[in-house]
Amino acid sequence: MRLTTIAKPAIFAAASILVTACELPVTNNVQATGQAQQSALQNTQAITNEIALAESPDYYDSKIFATGFSAIAIQPSKNLNQRRLMAIRAAKIDAYRVLAEQIYGARLDAKTTVAEGMLTSDVLSSAVRGTIMAAETVTIEPKGNDTYTVVLSISRSHLERLIKVYQQGRG
Repeated sequence: MRLTTIAKPAIFAAASILVTACELPVTNNVQATGQAQQSALQNTQAITNEIALAESPDYYDSKIFATGFSAIAIQPSKNLNQRRLMAIRAAKIDAYRVLAEQIYGARLDAKTTVAEGMLTSDVLSSAVRGTIMAAETVTIEPKGNDTYTVVLSISRSHLERLIKVYQQGRG
């Protein structure tokens, strides 16, 4: 499609108006909004720089890996194919939990009761809390006739960003 000689100046004028509108100064009343936008812009620039660096042929970014497991037989369905899909999903969630444990650690609570020199009760519970973003699925494989494994990975640069966000939220 060719632009006519009349359409070209009209497009140029419209673009000039848009560029001028984008260059309006930030007033004191919206200074907080401007700071939030500046922070978002810096985060976007940091991510863009990471992507450009990662596309370099000499760049190597180490990764951490996590494996999750799930059995097919324990899934609540009468349909075998649906149980397989549910087992894959459960294994993936288990792998995310393992990643979160590696990044954030696990909270352990234990209670042991001894009466008359004998162990009468031993209770141990654990909890994990964290956010996992940008994890990649490496493999989804059946193991034997009744188990699926899912391996996830996350790059070191994403890991460092997650830790920084986590520390800012706690501080």
